[in-house]
Amino acid sequence: MTKAASFPPAILFIILLAFFSCQQKQADSIFVNAKIYTLDELQPTATALVVSGDRFIYVGDSEEAMNYAGPQTQLIDLEGKVVIPGLTESHMHFDGLGRTLLSAPLDVYWLELEVLQEVLAEAVSQADEGEWIVARGYNDALWEEAPHRRALDAVSPDHPVVLRRYCGHAHFVNSRALELAGVTAATPDPDAGTIVRDERGEATGVLVSAAGALVTTHIPPAPALSRDEELKALGLGSDALLAAGITTVHDLSTTHLDDIELRREAYEQGLLKVRLMDAVSKEAARALGEPLIGLYGDRYTVRWVKEFVDGSLGGRGAALLEPYKDMPGETGALRALGQDVDAYARQVADLLALGFSTRTHSIGDKGNRITLDAFEKAMEISGKSPAESRLVVEHAQILHPADIPRFADRRVIASMQPVHATEDMLFVEDRIGHDRARQGAYAWRNILDQQGIIAAGSDYWVSPYNPFYGLHAAVTRQDRANNPPGGWFPEQRMTRQEALKAYTIWPAYLEFSEQDKGSIKGGYLADFLVIDQDYFLVPSTEIHQIQVLRTVLGGQTVYMAE
Repeated sequence: MTKAASFPPAILFIILLAFFSCQQKQADSIFVNAKIYTLDELQPTATALVVSGDRFIYVGDSEEAMNYAGPQTQLIDLEGKVVIPGLTESHMHFDGLGRTLLSAPLDVYWLELEVLQEVLAEAVSQADEGEWIVARGYNDALWEEAPHRRALDAVSPDHPVVLRRYCGHAHFVNSRALELAGVTAATPDPDAGTIVRDERGEATGVLVSAAGALVTTHIPPAPALSRDEELKALGLGSDALLAAGITTVHDLSTTHLDDIELRREAYEQGLLKVRLMDAVSKEAARALGEPLIGLYGDRYTVRWVKEFVDGSLGGRGAALLEPYKDMPGETGALRALGQDVDAYARQVADLLALGFSTRTHSIGDKGNRITLDAFEKAMEISGKSPAESRLVVEHAQILHPADIPRFADRRVIASMQPVHATEDMLFVEDRIGHDRARQGAYAWRNILDQQGIIAAGSDYWVSPYNPFYGLHAAVTRQDRANNPPGGWFPEQRMTRQEALKAYTIWPAYLEFSEQDKGSIKGGYLADFLVIDQDYFLVPSTEIHQIQVLRTVLGGQTVYMAE
C-alpha cells in the first residue's frame, strides 16, 4: 500500500489555491444563441455572453460559454437576436425628461404656424385671467414668414405668451408679454443678446439668446415639485432612457449641489438605475473640491463643468467669423466667457487642477475657434496632456476648415448631435450660405478623417432622445422621412461602424472609462441591448425604426419589451 503524501500546511494551502484558481468561474447568467456585435477589434462577433456580478467574464461561442454554468446560473436563450453594446447619450438635459413625463407641459414642438396658433388658442381658452401661456419647441424655419408678434397677438391679445425656440436659444413673445416686461423700441440690446426689430425699430417679439431674459424673468414661477415628486421624476427619466437602449447618459444641464444630493438619494432608493455622468457649474465644482467618480456601482460620476461661449445658429446667436447671410451685420451673441480667451483658459486650467474637465457649448465658427484656443492654452498652463484633460467642445456645428485639424488625435473631443444636422438643414444655408455650410457644417467626416473622435447625443429637449434616430441621421444625413434624397452634404456621413462607436466607444473615452465600457469584452461592464433588427444589415433608411427588445445594465435586465 502506497503511503499518502504529506505536505506542510503552507504548501497544502498553495496547492489548493492553485487548484481552485484553475476552475472556471461560475456565471450568474449566460446568454446564448445570439448574433453579437462586440465592437472589440480582436473579436468583432460572438454568439454567447457570460456575466458574473456586473461584468462580462467571457465573450465567445455558446458551447464554451456553458463551461461557466453552475447550479445557480441563469441561462437565457436569445433565439438568434442581435446584440450590441449599451448606448451612451452624450449630451442631453436629463433633469427635464422626468419632469416632462411627470407634468406634460404645453408642447409646440415643430408645429406649422397655423397649428401652433390653434394650440395656443385652446390654451388661452382654458387659462385663468392674466395667466401666462408658456411653451417650448417652436421652429420658425417651417414657417413661410419670419416670426412677428402679430401672429401671437391674433390668438392671445390679453394673455402674455412666451415660446422658447426648440434649440433653447431664442424666444418668441407677444405684445402683452413685451408690455409687462417693459420692453419698448428704446430698450437696448443686452450683452450677449439681441432684440430683433422691424423696419421701424419696433421689437418683432423675437428675443435672441440673453435677450430672452428680459421677458422670462417676469414669468410667475411654477409651483415647485415636492422632493418625492422630484425623486419620482428622476426614476421616470431613468426608466425612459433604459427603454430606449441608453445605458449611460451625460447630463449637460449644469447640475448644482442640491441636485447632486437629490440624485444620490434617488440612487440609494433604487429609483435611478441608468449610469449618469453629470456636468456642474464651476461654483459647484469648486465647492466639491474634487470629482465624484463611479459611485453606486459605477452608476454616478460628476467630473465635468459646463460652459457656454455663444447661442444657437437657428436663433442667430451662434458667434460667427463672418456675418449671417440672412441678417447682414449680425455675427451672433458671444457670451462673457468667450470675450477674454486668456481668462477662459485660466479657468479651464484651474478646474483641471481640481480634476474637472470642461465641456463648452460652442456652435458658430468664431465660438468654436475661441474655445479651441482656450483649451490649448489651458493645457499649456496646467501641463496636462490631451489624454489627461479630455476637454470637450459641445455641438461644434459650424467650423472653419482651418480649425478642423485641431480635433485630430483626440486633442479635443467633439460632442455632436447627428439629428441636429438633419433638423437644421432647413435653415443652415440661409444663415451662412451654401459654401460655408459645405466646408464646415456638421463636418463629421472631416473630423473623423483627421483621426478625431465624436461622442454622439441628442441634446434633448432640443431633439428626441431615441438613439436610433441619431444613428440613422449619422449614416444617411437624412431626416426620418429620408429626405433629401442621397442626404444633405452626404460626403460628411459616418459609416455604420463609426456611428455606433460615436454612441459607445468614443463616449467611453470622453468619460475616462475606455477600460470599462463601450464594447462587449471580458472584464468590461455588462451593458448591452437586444434589438429587433440587424443594425449592420438593415437598409440604412430603416435604422431609425430599430426597436429595443431587452436592455441589460451591469448584468441585470432593466427593460424588456412587452
